[in-house]
Amino acid sequence: MTPFFDRLEAARRERHTTLCVGIDPRLERLPEEIRREAGDDVETLLTRFGYEVLDLVAAHAACVKPQIAFFEAHGLAGLRAYAAVLAEARRRGLPVIGDVKRGDIGSTASAYAAAHLRPGGEFEADAITVNPYLGADALQPFVDAAVEAGKGIYVLVRTSNPGARDLQELHVREDGRLFFEATADLVASLGADSISADTGLSAVGAVVGATAPEAGAALRRRLPATPFLVPGYGAQGATARDVAATHRDDGSGAVVNASRSITFPEAGPGGWRAAVAAAAEHARTELYDASVPA
Repeated sequence: MTPFFDRLEAARRERHTTLCVGIDPRLERLPEEIRREAGDDVETLLTRFGYEVLDLVAAHAACVKPQIAFFEAHGLAGLRAYAAVLAEARRRGLPVIGDVKRGDIGSTASAYAAAHLRPGGEFEADAITVNPYLGADALQPFVDAAVEAGKGIYVLVRTSNPGARDLQELHVREDGRLFFEATADLVASLGADSISADTGLSAVGAVVGATAPEAGAALRRRLPATPFLVPGYGAQGATARDVAATHRDDGSGAVVNASRSITFPEAGPGGWRAAVAAAAEHARTELYDASVPA
């Protein structure tokens, strides 16, 4: 069984891209052409939007990242659409990260892990995002499930939102590390036994926001074997230059997420579909050129 992050690295190399496209179906922003074609049924709208995004970005993205919140806000209809988009991405061979940010005590974590990482499950993804606040014992079930199924997890380490500094940049009393540095060290420890001989990457990744580029560069030095998921590029204001240092020296080890800037661009004369494809192509080129050595 090929580990997920090995497969993601293969996709990055073959497609010459580090772009991860976030699929966040904000109902009020869905393009008019989708509304006309799908009608008023929420499940159909969300599913059609997700499928259209897959069609438009597949040639430019290393992976996609559906955000479950924008689906589950619409109840069972939304969750059926989420499951359909996950399954369709995986059917197309496009690596898919379920952005679910789960995290709880051990027994509950095991249930969450089964829901989102178990092969054949309705919400099966290739990797998911998880929250580390409850500590190592709450993360271990996700690690175990990922390793067993050849999948991956991304632990929130230094996020891209303005409030990240409220907790993540506090000093740990015992040794002076910042909280996000201590979290990074925990990630390294949890992933130490799952490092691939082919890529040198573990099954335990880190979410590292591009809006704090100095922290991103420091975390890459601290976590040489850790795959990064890098949000913050595009609508949140980070540039391709900001994300470059989150990659390893050869350009590997990270994918950069863009959501709104790709899926809800300002539509030109060619309409929404042409604008999405153009935005994805531009992001792909800009990010790859910034992160991969010439």
